[in-house]
Amino acid sequence: MGEKTSFTTTKDRVWSAYAVFAGWLARQPQLVRKLGYGLFGLALWIAYLLPGNLVRPTFAALAKQTKAGNALRLFARYVREFCRGIDRLEQVRHGRTDAIDRMFRIPEEQRFRTLTAERGCILVLPHTQAGFPMGRGFSARYPLLALVRSATDKRRAAAEWEVYQHLEAEVLDVRVEQQTTVARKVLGTLRQGQLVLGVVDRIRAAPPPEAPIDPVTDTIRANAFGQPVGITGWPARFARKANVPILPATVVQTKDTITLHLGTAIEPDPDLAATTQAWLAELERLIREHPEEWTFALDKHWSRVLRASVGN
Repeated sequence: MGEKTSFTTTKDRVWSAYAVFAGWLARQPQLVRKLGYGLFGLALWIAYLLPGNLVRPTFAALAKQTKAGNALRLFARYVREFCRGIDRLEQVRHGRTDAIDRMFRIPEEQRFRTLTAERGCILVLPHTQAGFPMGRGFSARYPLLALVRSATDKRRAAAEWEVYQHLEAEVLDVRVEQQTTVARKVLGTLRQGQLVLGVVDRIRAAPPPEAPIDPVTDTIRANAFGQPVGITGWPARFARKANVPILPATVVQTKDTITLHLGTAIEPDPDLAATTQAWLAELERLIREHPEEWTFALDKHWSRVLRASVGN
C-alpha cells in the first residue's frame, strides 16, 4: 500500500517547490517575473469567481465601508498590488535590495524626524502588500527593532528569515522568545530613544464588555468597522511604560515607489483600552484610504467583521 499523504505534507511539498521556483524567478527580467507572479493573481481571481465563496462578499463589504466604489474594480486593484508585493518581497528575500531601497519614500519624513528626535516611538502597521519591502527601505535609513511572528511551519519560517536577514534591523521573533525577554528588549529600545515596529492587525474574539482587557492573551476589546474585535494590547502597554507615542502607518505602492504613509500619533493614556481604540481607529482610517493595499482583507477573522459590518 502506498504511503498516505497528509494535507500538511502536501502543503510542505508545494512550498518547497515554490521556494525553488521563486529563487529562479527572482533573478529574471521584470516582464518574466510579472508573468510568473501573475499565477498568484489567477488563483485569487478563481477564488473570487467560484460560486459560494466569501471573497466576493468580503470585497463588496470592504468597498461599501471604504467608499471605494465598485467591488470588482477594488478587487482588481487588490490583485495587482498583491502580485506587485510578492515580486518585491522575493527581490528582498534573494538579496536584490538596491532597487527596493531607491523606491522607498516617506512623504512626511520631517514630521517623523521631529516626533522621534528626543524619544522612542512605536510604529504600528497593518499587513500590507509591500510590508516587507517597506521594512527593508525603512530600516536602511533608521535603526529599529522589528517584532515579527514567524510561521509555525519550519520551511515557511526559514523562508521568512531569509527576508529578515536582508533587513537592516534587529528582528525579534515573539513566537519563540520568552515574554519577559520581549518586554525587556522593547522597553530598553524605546527608553534609548529608538523605534519599535510591529504589524498589529491580527484579531481574535473580543473580550466581553464587562472585562474588556484579557491579560492572559494580551487582548483588548475595541471597535473596528463598527464591530467589536479583540486586538493586541502590547502597543498601549509599552507606550505607557516608556512614555512614547504610537504612530499608525500604512504602505502604498506604485509602479516606481513604495511609500510609508503616516497617520496621527497617539499619546498613551492611563486607560489601555482608550489608547488601543485610538490607534486602531487611526489604523482603520488609513486602511479605508488605501483598501487595495490591505492584505488582511481576506483574513478569515477580518472577512467576518467586514461582512457583519454591512449585514451580510
